[in-house]
Parts: sequence; structure tokens; C-alpha cells
Amino acid sequence: MSEAVDEQISAGKQAKHKHWWTRNRKWMVMACVPHVVRGDRPRGFDCGIKLKIPPRATRLAVHRSIAPRLKTIDDHPYFVASTDHHGRLLLCASQGPEPEPPVLDAFYRGPLGVHHGFPMAYFICDTRTRRCTRLPDRPLPILHPGNVCLVGTASGGFIVTDLHPTPGDQQAILFMYNSASGVWKDRVVNYPPRDRPWGGNGVVVHQMMIWWVDLSYGHLADLAFDQLRRVVPGIHHDLRFIPLPDGCELPPGTADLDKCRCVGLRRDDLRYVQIHKRDGDPAVSMWTLDQLAGTWSFDCEASFKAIWNDEGYRATKLPPEVPTVALIHPEHPGEVAYFFLHSRVFGVDLRACSVLECEFFAMLNPPMRYHSSRFVRAWRLPVSNSASNNQKKGTYAPSERGIRAS
Repeated sequence: MSEAVDEQISAGKQAKHKHWWTRNRKWMVMACVPHVVRGDRPRGFDCGIKLKIPPRATRLAVHRSIAPRLKTIDDHPYFVASTDHHGRLLLCASQGPEPEPPVLDAFYRGPLGVHHGFPMAYFICDTRTRRCTRLPDRPLPILHPGNVCLVGTASGGFIVTDLHPTPGDQQAILFMYNSASGVWKDRVVNYPPRDRPWGGNGVVVHQMMIWWVDLSYGHLADLAFDQLRRVVPGIHHDLRFIPLPDGCELPPGTADLDKCRCVGLRRDDLRYVQIHKRDGDPAVSMWTLDQLAGTWSFDCEASFKAIWNDEGYRATKLPPEVPTVALIHPEHPGEVAYFFLHSRVFGVDLRACSVLECEFFAMLNPPMRYHSSRFVRAWRLPVSNSASNNQKKGTYAPSERGIRAS
């Protein structure tokens, strides 16, 4: 890892980033594919994190012993959904023998739809201790990291949940790993899509709910903590299906949906963003889910022609091209979404059709042509109990003035 670097934030930049860093919560924009460190492992190092002022890219780094295989678009280590506030991340990585040197930390051309015959494994990456712990293997192999999430518990432990749907069946298997027991447990749940395969486009966790996302179809919802079902009477045990807004369903397997669609949280709201055509012209729309009723309310629609004519967009020097979707701002009170274009990430107030900020996004893996909501997510920085202790351990110490990044 590189030497520690302090990024001092001026008063002007603090005002600019006030919605990323509130009094109680600080958010980073995390690139989901980690940097893999080759060579000998430094003593006490399995993983580390390089923090950057949002919306620039914060990156996880892991040693090659955690992710030994070459990266391809179909086989790469991947940081999955996490709501753990203790600095832990869940990483999915293919295992197997290391390739012959020289090996670069880059994407390689490879066959589509396979993992080169090597099994995948889950690791808990503790960014405070810089150590990674492999979870025990399950009876069934990992299908897709887009169906798994990490949930921190109030006791300081964590739960990993992994949905294992079987197309053509009315049931699915929900695997759950509890750090308190150290074993995987599973239970059979209903599978409302039945004959339709699940897209596995990610997981959103909020409060006590888990939302599995299929960007072509809708969401499956379940309680985040299995224990609550045993102590709270009247809670339904089955998965609940919520379709996308009217007119948004597409055939299963539709390609590149993560480039034009995304789902994310804005405070307590679950939101959906979609790039589409309106009378032949490109536009982007946002909806908010009524989580109790299971219905979507339309928020706003922005024409890209109006965005391209915005003074803020012209100041970016970007061409008038339709971008790909990156993420939804997790805190901003307005309808704000972020987009990728030519290695830049820029935020747009969709109601006002105005660009709020634009930064270079240093995400080398995957290459620029793949940049989309699949490879980035908002990550809440864990609260530091003691800045001095964290600095002593060589991790990070967030403050109002700056970020210590390693």
C-alpha cells in the first residue's frame, strides 16, 4: 500500500460536499472491484482502503492471496452490498492457483459466462484491522454475488444472507451465515417469479428489510434478521415481490441494464432511476417506492437535451452524449443521480436539470466501457471510536477537516 495521504478540505469544499458528509453520516463512493496487490504480503496486511473525497472513487485493496485469479469481466473480485458500520466489507472472489507471472492488476480477455472452473469464496474484509477472514463454504456453490449482502448487528457481529433461486421452481433457498454461530444455515422460501430467472442486480439493505434487485423485473423483499421472525408475532415468512414501475418491465436477460438503470437509497427512501426515450429523445426519470403499499410514485423526468444545455454541464467540457447510470445520492434532499461519461462522474439535480458537480473517477478496473451502476455504490464510512487509535493502527481517521487515506 502507498504511504498515508491527508486530503485537506477547504471551507468551500466542505460546503460543496455537505450532503455527502452530514453531522451523523459520512458517505464514500466505493468502486466495487478492488485493487489486487501482487508480490510478498506486508506483515499484518490482507486488505486496506484508499479513501477519496466523494464523488471520487474510494478503493479497496486486497492481497493476491485473497483474490489470486486474473480479472475478466465475468470473473473478478467484487465488493458486495454492506450495511455494516464497523468497517467490514464482504468480498466475493474466485479461488484457485495463481497465474504465471508477470501479472498486472488489469482486466483480461476471457470466455463469457464462466469462472474458469474455480470455486468462488466469500471474505470478510475488516478495514480497521486490515485482515480478511474467509467464510466457510456452503453445500451449494456461489451463484452470483449480486444476490448476497452483509448486515451488521447491534452486538457488533454480522449476518450474511445469500438468495439462491432456482428457475422453474416456486421456491428458493435463503442461506444465512451468522458470525455468532460461525455456520451457514438455510431455509426454503417462496419464489414469486416462479418460472422467471432472477437478474441478480444487487441488494439494498435498510433498517430491517433486505431488497433483492432485478433491474428488468422488480424486487424481492424480506426481513434482514431471521431472529426477528421468532420473536415478533404476525411477521410473514415469505418473500414479497414488488414489480418495477408500470411500463418498465423488460424480458429476462436483457443486456446492460446496469448502464441505464439503478436502485438505491436516499435517506429512508428506496428510489429507482432509469434512462429511456421520450418522443425519441433521451431522458432520465426517478421514482420513489412506498415500502408499505409496494407502489411507486413518479418523482420527476429530465431531458438530456436540457441537461446538456445547462451551464454546469457545459463547464465540464463533456460532449453531449447519453451517459451511463452510476448511483443515487444517499443524502441529498433533492432528486439527485450520478452518471458516468468518459471516466468522469457527475451529479445532476433531475428536477432542475442542472449539474451539481463533476470529478474524474479513477476506476481502472473494469475498463471505462463497462462503467455502470454495477461497479459502484455509496458506502457509509464507519464512525471512528478514536481517531488517534485508528491512526496508530494505520487505518483511517475521518474528520471534518480531512481524510487520512492509506
